[in-house]
Amino acid sequence: MLLRLALLVCLCALAAPVVQAQSTLIELNDAGWKSLQSGDGAQAGRLFAEALAIEPNDPVLLFGAGAAAHVQGRSKEAVGRLERALEFNPKLTGASLLLGEIVYTDGNVAQAITIYEKALKYAPNDADLTSRLKAWRADAAVHRDFEERRYDRFRVMFQGRADEPLAAAATETLNSEFWRIGQALGAYPSEPVVVMLYTETQFRDITQAPEWAGGIYDGRIRIPAAGAARTPQAFDRVLVHELTHAMIANMAPRGIPAWLHEGLAQYFEGDDAGAARRRLKAAGRMVSLRSLEDSFSRLSADQARVAYDASLVAVNVMLQRPGLNWPSVFRALSENDRPERTLDSFGFPYTVLEAEFRR
Repeated sequence: MLLRLALLVCLCALAAPVVQAQSTLIELNDAGWKSLQSGDGAQAGRLFAEALAIEPNDPVLLFGAGAAAHVQGRSKEAVGRLERALEFNPKLTGASLLLGEIVYTDGNVAQAITIYEKALKYAPNDADLTSRLKAWRADAAVHRDFEERRYDRFRVMFQGRADEPLAAAATETLNSEFWRIGQALGAYPSEPVVVMLYTETQFRDITQAPEWAGGIYDGRIRIPAAGAARTPQAFDRVLVHELTHAMIANMAPRGIPAWLHEGLAQYFEGDDAGAARRRLKAAGRMVSLRSLEDSFSRLSADQARVAYDASLVAVNVMLQRPGLNWPSVFRALSENDRPERTLDSFGFPYTVLEAEFRR
């Protein structure tokens, strides 16, 4: 009896650290996902790293670590973590969804399709997998005959030799403007930038962009090449505009309000803030930056013109402050779901920025 009691005590003593470790893992995992939900990728990364030090092969923890790395703009690390998560649990649909998006954004459409096809075996009724896979297959069908020009961090995709000189010119513009924009923003993102040059029909069919849009950035820069030979300056301006979006997105994948994105993109392409202010005054319309935090794609052409003008005027105010640390601004915005409050803490309350619309 005494021997059995002693053995039971020993077993309980051995089990206690295991129970404690499991409890710690649960707490770290929960805290990590809460940090991600609140936009704090850095804190989430630290929490998941601490948990993985205890249980390095847990697929949910690897998924969380991959998501945290993605939020912080470290796509290579994110891909590695997510691939390991799926090795241990291929049924982890969320990890497949995120991995496919990252790979697709990096320009590897075929690999992204393969990732989603594998995931669909375990989740055949998942609407996100199904819809994205359909779109990517259509995308791949259009791009099957595209050629590619690589230079440093840029991959310019184009169709046929007729567009090869345009692709070469686009690459030169992108490279020179990358350094100019990076110097102004105080950061030079290392992630690759993929540029797709389309016919007008291809651009509209693939992007479903509004008629007033001359290009879009959705993880890739997509631009209709028609008319570039006739108006090369206009084509370059669109390139610079979308490159600005790509660079900001690489620095802060989430949390940047649309008006800040668009205002900076217009500034770097060379739009005139004074002219934008005059148009706003002539329109005589009250504009709220809070209403411009989401994508402009839902707007009509007239509404978009007002939204773009307001964005440029507001950003122009911010650009007047010498020594503004843009990486700090982007980082703070990406870690908080309240852009108005975040910018207020940097000395840019919406009321001050909006006052410029009426000046």
